[in-house]
Amino acid sequence: MLDVLRKRKRSWVIVFLVGIIVVVFALWGVGSYINDPRGASVATINGEALTPREFELHYQRLLENYRNVFRDALTEEMIRNLNLRGAVLEDLIQKRLLLQEAGRLGMLVSDEELTNAIARIPVFQVNGRFSKDRYLQALRSNRLIPGQFEAEQREQLTIQRLYAIVQDGVQVTEREIKDRYRFERESLNLAFIRLAADHFLGEAKVVPEEIKSYYERNRESLKEPLRVQVEYLTYLFEHSVFKVEVSQAEIEDYYKVNKETKFRQPRAARLRHIFLRVPEQAEREQKELIRQKAQSVLREVRSGKDFAQLAKEFSEEAGAAQGGDIGWLTQGQMLPALDRVAFGLKQGEISDLLESPLGIHILRVEETREEKTKSLKEATAEIVRAIKVEKGMREAGKAVDEDRAKALSGADFSALAQARGIPSRVSPWFSRSEGVPEVGPVEGFIKTALGLGAKELGPVVEGPKAYYLLRSKGRREPSIPSLEAVRPQIEKMLRETKAFELGLQKAKALLEQLRKEKDPGRLAHQHGLRLEETGRFRRGASEIPKIGALQEVRPAALPLSRYQPIAQRIYTQGSAAFVLALKDSEEADMALFPKEEQRLRGELLTEKRQRALEKFLEALKAKARIEISPEYLEQR
Repeated sequence: MLDVLRKRKRSWVIVFLVGIIVVVFALWGVGSYINDPRGASVATINGEALTPREFELHYQRLLENYRNVFRDALTEEMIRNLNLRGAVLEDLIQKRLLLQEAGRLGMLVSDEELTNAIARIPVFQVNGRFSKDRYLQALRSNRLIPGQFEAEQREQLTIQRLYAIVQDGVQVTEREIKDRYRFERESLNLAFIRLAADHFLGEAKVVPEEIKSYYERNRESLKEPLRVQVEYLTYLFEHSVFKVEVSQAEIEDYYKVNKETKFRQPRAARLRHIFLRVPEQAEREQKELIRQKAQSVLREVRSGKDFAQLAKEFSEEAGAAQGGDIGWLTQGQMLPALDRVAFGLKQGEISDLLESPLGIHILRVEETREEKTKSLKEATAEIVRAIKVEKGMREAGKAVDEDRAKALSGADFSALAQARGIPSRVSPWFSRSEGVPEVGPVEGFIKTALGLGAKELGPVVEGPKAYYLLRSKGRREPSIPSLEAVRPQIEKMLRETKAFELGLQKAKALLEQLRKEKDPGRLAHQHGLRLEETGRFRRGASEIPKIGALQEVRPAALPLSRYQPIAQRIYTQGSAAFVLALKDSEEADMALFPKEEQRLRGELLTEKRQRALEKFLEALKAKARIEISPEYLEQR
């Protein structure tokens, strides 16, 4: 999903949708209005404290979002590698600096501006108008009070206003646009000889002295991590043994409160879109030319030509490569001029030319889905499950607390499990990076297990679906393995390293010969090697066909041209070395530049504005007094 958003981030639809996503996310936001009764702080920014409560609430929300996306695939190691705690701290510090700067500049958001901004949020509207009842329902569903949400919105509006000031002075020159076009459109075809390390393994010899020497130099890096084994009980929130009863009154009350936010399926349509951009400063003649072109495309569509193919050929929107498919949209998610027409069309129908501040649009409705609100009867099963989870969580909490008290008095886990009708399990030996497969990425479980002494009973651990009660069964402290235990591993690694170095030496000798003889084909034939070609690829690509992503340089920075067709150095990818030479190239066709100019102008402007913001933030950080308590960055 993230890749899709990145690829299509300049789409007018994605821009509009991101705004809605931000609103929904903001419902879970926690602003600087939260007070923490404790004196400790995660960080201080120019004397202003960032409290542990605020930090942890943001972190847990971000972690929950990742769990919703990756589910069981999100391991403890992934969480650590993503450095989510560091990312949250960075974001919160950045937010404080921006708000402090806005305050210094006297940038205030009035109550009227705040009210108008909230009223424009589609989530809070009914039939296009702000609804106070819908607003309050949405906040209740997300466990927020109006004061909290409005404080967060005021902060966001303040930051947006500051951003606008920073970005206003950014401009793009004609030369920059043309340079970007030439860069994107130039294509290369490389000839290359691949020397894979595997081909040199037979020549790579490792003697016992080398293994011993490596072991002595790298003892610490070979150290085995702390591993533990625990027995544990799982108290699932939805477990049938908790005998949760749900009354009809509770069902009806839940339905009434959540009818609009959880059980209403708005009217939706799956659309395809052809978009011709009209530059903001376009003269009347230029606008008319674009309109004539759009009219010609519309005639082709209505004559029966494939809409998707025409979108790929003519549309100037980021989704053109997907045949203009912009997916399912609900009423209110598009620009108003398009929204009214799109939801007036039937399945298979095509719109007339539609104009917006961005340009000219043609829409085709692929499928439609009518608005529907689940009846109480249809929603009952879902409501019962939701209420049971809430009640089950309370009941599970009572059960685990009771059993922990019994365990402290000497009760055996197997007896407790039998009495509750739940399983008693023993984990495999695991480290911080491995975790327990049956439990999944429950951070508290891992941290608690690793912190237990021999036979120690742990505190109750809360996971997303269950409570856990743990008792240590064994603990293996970090230790350096014996030489004999790791000898095969070291020998294999040394042989592979030597094989790679032999391949690199061979590649350097071949390159030296190629510089003199200038003929890659003859060189490959002389040495019994295969000469391959990449085929044409754009210099702006992230990877080179048949080679991949080079470790030393991106394709854009490869110093190869008709004036210097042979690489001046060896490049590597994975365990292979490459001798590269330019087979041929094709310069950008400047005749097509006018069609791409506005798109490139927009992309460059967005990039330069982003860089301006980054520099602005760097300047704020450079002059700020920031103190961080490092213990809050540790994975817990």
